[in-house]
Amino acid sequence: MSSRQKFHPIAIASYWLQTIKQWGFYILLLVLNNGLRESFTLLALAAIALLALVQALIKYFTRTYVISPEKIIIYHGFFRKKETDIPYERIQTIKQRQWFFYKPFNIIQILIETAGGSKKEAEGDLPAVAMATLQLLESYRHRAPLENETEQAATHTYHVTDEQIILFGLTDLSILASLTALMAFGTELIPDSWYTNAVTSAEDVFRRGWVFMVGIVFIVLLLIMLISLAKNFFQFYNFKVSRSNQTLTIESGLLERKVQKVPVDKIQGIRIRQQLLRKLLKLSTVEIMLAGGQEQQGENNVPKKLYVFPIISDQTLYPILDALLPEWQMQQPDIVLASTKNSWYFWRWYLLTLPLIGGSFYFNLYVGILSVSATAFFLLCTWLDFRYQGYAIQTESRLCLQTFEALTKVQTFVERPKIQAVTNQTSKWLYPKQIGHTNMAIKTGLGTENLRLKFINQKHQEILKQFYKPLKSPCK
Repeated sequence: MSSRQKFHPIAIASYWLQTIKQWGFYILLLVLNNGLRESFTLLALAAIALLALVQALIKYFTRTYVISPEKIIIYHGFFRKKETDIPYERIQTIKQRQWFFYKPFNIIQILIETAGGSKKEAEGDLPAVAMATLQLLESYRHRAPLENETEQAATHTYHVTDEQIILFGLTDLSILASLTALMAFGTELIPDSWYTNAVTSAEDVFRRGWVFMVGIVFIVLLLIMLISLAKNFFQFYNFKVSRSNQTLTIESGLLERKVQKVPVDKIQGIRIRQQLLRKLLKLSTVEIMLAGGQEQQGENNVPKKLYVFPIISDQTLYPILDALLPEWQMQQPDIVLASTKNSWYFWRWYLLTLPLIGGSFYFNLYVGILSVSATAFFLLCTWLDFRYQGYAIQTESRLCLQTFEALTKVQTFVERPKIQAVTNQTSKWLYPKQIGHTNMAIKTGLGTENLRLKFINQKHQEILKQFYKPLKSPCK
């Protein structure tokens, strides 16, 4: 396939949906402020849909691609033409996606990402191509003849059951953060009449008594659980991770089936998360960290979580992980706690807010209750941080750092060659007490992530420094 090819016509639907998604916020504002019965709203929605269709058609007729034995070339643009060349040796990961309306046509989307990419999206995007195109691409990439190219049998496979997805959704606390953010901006999005009715309804609830309030809270929690279950079921339906030769293949999704192939040697680190609710149930979540070739989210280029196990029991975690990644020889770490006697340095700033909290009750009872609840939450997070923060040197080249993020225990396993730098910090007040901070920089996504141990004793700083020291070239 060395001549220019057009994408499958179903790419028009994909482009159209992408544009509608970009306009989703404005469409929501339009509907909330004017309602669907207004003629202006209907005309505006029709205009947006038509403009999106025109844009989709322009993209479809101005984009082509070439897959040659040496590289992939993507052409796009009409007045300003652009050509993207991706040599096979620069490819970091290849992602395969298939919307439910692609399946009858045996069509997929291919996303090609490189380690040197500088954008949030994939460097190469083939939005609608035949399944055979992926096979051709892989044959050129691995320098294997197409007729001999066969799918390697997976040596180890892990499936997530529907029951596990339900359990994952019921214990997913991230939905609470999303709802909190939505409530914070709700006054800007929701029409004044809706907001006034909500306040009036809330006052009625308070007047009806605590039994009625408990019922309302129960209904709200039930809705949150249903939203969480739906979200996670769509995302992790039929989740499967398998190992074939030197590649991990991760696939999941209901309406949009996603497949990602990750070369084992591209893995920068392994991260195990366990929030308090899942700790009680002895469940964990496992992610892998990549350098480049990882989708970004938010304004700070934070890599999206790439799950190996969205949910797995602690009893089977290490045996299955060791079978999928035998190179890492994973085993449960014996954590050395590094800051258990330095609680004052973690709590001191929160304790200074206690007089302000007392004063908040004088102005408003509900503000006072909210302040106490928030302070109690942050104190609990801080206690977990200093009580369980630590590290484990498992081998001559592998380190595990344990920290707490909010109510979640995070264990990050990293090999010494993957550590970019180690920095020890202290101050003129901490130095006499032999206390400081240690930062380890690891390349993830398109940037660097800093793993930090705070207010640890200097003897632990020295141990971590000596662990990293062999990275430096000896002086001649």
